[in-house]
Amino acid sequence: MKLATFALILPHLLVSPTAAHLRLRNQQRQLQECEGSDPETCGCDSVLQNDYRGDISTTVGGYTCQSWESQSPHSHSRTVANYPDKGLGAHNYCRNPDGEPGGAWCYTTDPGKRWDYCDVPSCTAPTTTTTTTTTSATTTTTTVFSTTSSTQLPTCKTPELSYLDELDLPDGEPGGAWCYTTDPGKRWDYCDVPSCTAPTTTTTTTTTSATTTTTTVFSTTSSTQLPTCKTPELSYLDELDLRGVTKHATSNCETALSIKKVLMIGIDGLRADVVGMTPLPHIERLKKMGTHSFWADVQSTANAVSGPGWASMFTGVEPSTHRIDGNGDLKDLASQTVFKSAKDAFDLKIAASVSWHPLVNDIINHEDETTLDAHFLASGDETMAAKAKEWILSEEYDFIFVDFDGADYAGHSLGFDGYLESYQNRVIEIDTLIGTLLDAVMETSAGEEWLIVLTSDHGGKGTSHSAYDKYNRKIPFIVASNSPRVDVGFMPLADPGSQMDVLPTIMYFLGGESAIPDGLDGQVFGFKDYTRAPPPPPPGACIPDANNCGCASVKQADYRGNISVTASGKTCQAWGSQTPHSHSRTVENYPNSGLDANYCRNPDGESGAWCYTEDSSTRWELCEVPTCDTA
Repeated sequence: MKLATFALILPHLLVSPTAAHLRLRNQQRQLQECEGSDPETCGCDSVLQNDYRGDISTTVGGYTCQSWESQSPHSHSRTVANYPDKGLGAHNYCRNPDGEPGGAWCYTTDPGKRWDYCDVPSCTAPTTTTTTTTTSATTTTTTVFSTTSSTQLPTCKTPELSYLDELDLPDGEPGGAWCYTTDPGKRWDYCDVPSCTAPTTTTTTTTTSATTTTTTVFSTTSSTQLPTCKTPELSYLDELDLRGVTKHATSNCETALSIKKVLMIGIDGLRADVVGMTPLPHIERLKKMGTHSFWADVQSTANAVSGPGWASMFTGVEPSTHRIDGNGDLKDLASQTVFKSAKDAFDLKIAASVSWHPLVNDIINHEDETTLDAHFLASGDETMAAKAKEWILSEEYDFIFVDFDGADYAGHSLGFDGYLESYQNRVIEIDTLIGTLLDAVMETSAGEEWLIVLTSDHGGKGTSHSAYDKYNRKIPFIVASNSPRVDVGFMPLADPGSQMDVLPTIMYFLGGESAIPDGLDGQVFGFKDYTRAPPPPPPGACIPDANNCGCASVKQADYRGNISVTASGKTCQAWGSQTPHSHSRTVENYPNSGLDANYCRNPDGESGAWCYTEDSSTRWELCEVPTCDTA
């Protein structure tokens, strides 16, 4: 009998060149300095203000710059040792050591803002750069974008997924989108990606004995048009150089795209460690284009088996609410699924291809047989993925759900273990099939905004997964998108997300906060423009209330109330007094223990809050301070 199913909602991410590639290519390119440059007062746009050596130390957002020699509050690799000729040092002046496209920038002293661009003046208006490559038979002249207004902000659409997968976008080449080529004699070249604003054109014709090449030069002129949505600002990932791509870019803008599509990928029985340790290139694509967590929680009110896991993923609530607590009561579902919610709210065309048939037969179709416009009950993961790929390429459906069952089967057969070859190999096969789905999305996604979610119903340990164990109850979770609203990076350990975040995340993507049903246990995962509530304390954890009680876990050392009599009724001696009892429990010796007036405290690890007394015959006593409640 099938013990566990895990839905993996896999966000879409693309492959970017390595940092080594980027550094090598940048070393090979020659940057020109502009005429009339004055590094002490301005920076040349032709070198992205790399030449600036002035003393501006405040960003465009008003943040004070962090010193380049400091690793606090933000640790980084932009040091003098790594960038020796870039004007870095024991100062916090704006610089551009790594070729950021928006010009000079700095890390900030605000822990909530890692970095920002600076308002460094441009020495001259941007100039046009021409690169000529000559072979024995061909001369090709490529002229890159020239801007006549240095203050205009670009109007940009959400990037098409096919562009993101094929082009190298993270390092801000001044000429726009580019890619490595398949020609051994041509390492890389710019691509003819249309400008976001209507360009004026100039035609240049170069003729040689064998070839005539015509190149259109784009010139963006000043415009009063307001941007619909600026180029996405990618969160900083130090190793990959994935930072913002436009000066003054915002992250909370709405896109101009009206076509939104969802791919929800479920992987039954996917342990967190196998994703972290195994080469999985297509899941890695997703990680790089969104927010991920390797330690998300499964539901907490039922065993870690498939029925309650999938149901919590589908409904956004605990089993205690949706009423499925095993694999034998799947038709007892008492909460609405994400599929019916999306269907009712947005009239989407929805399809589901599954390897575990009860997901369709006993949950989705039993809830409402009109929710799915198509479904496929596969005999295995390969045929399941093939049908889903067919649906994606048809462009007929708005929301596609897929369920991979192979990892769970391998775990029950020989063991759930990230180090076990049989389990690893099956997850690798699933990753390959996921790659076929992502490639299909790339092929058909022009002009569309996609959300791809990946998570699981449970993990596993040994050949089972029902026991209360972190290997059973911790799972991967990825949310990826080409939407500028989706963040890039990882969730903090203090808030790793849960499988119940699937429904609110999808509904928020489709329709904003008003589309999220009330009464959910999950929250939106991975969106920049949504603030998550702090996670609740774990079971048994103290619920602190320092003015009224003390936590037993710290022996009431956190108590800061004003009780000043002992349990027997004796008045407390002031901590600052040495009579009638001399002592060493002073503010100087215990500066963070709240030794105010004569209030009961526990600076030194006694069994609870206490005080010296004013009774010369009783040196000290415990106080009757209430113990705080636990979760």
